[in-house]
Amino acid sequence: MLAILAIVFVCGTAVGSAVTRTYLHRVMGNASSVRAVEVARHVGVERLRTELNLTPAQEKALMQVLDDYGKYYQNIEDDRDDVAAHSKQLILNLLTTDQQKRFNEMLVQARQ
Repeated sequence: MLAILAIVFVCGTAVGSAVTRTYLHRVMGNASSVRAVEVARHVGVERLRTELNLTPAQEKALMQVLDDYGKYYQNIEDDRDDVAAHSKQLILNLLTTDQQKRFNEMLVQARQ
């Protein structure tokens, strides 16, 4: 029963991520749009304000867009970490004690 619940959770998370990603690609456009947001974040609001001669309203709107993007990106990272931890635990639950030790050793080796 617990395994079925875990599978439903993982599937639900995967579907939610796919829907969110599809929605964002539709709203934000292609990879060049994502790259533009990353460049804008890297350049900084102050430089964009001075070099583009932004009005205060434009600067405020730009800050909101960059903040929203940053929050969204952080949420994706948090969700990814949660799903990875949950999936790792599901794998560990399938293994014997000896297999679990070896699996954990393999993970440590892969990080090096």
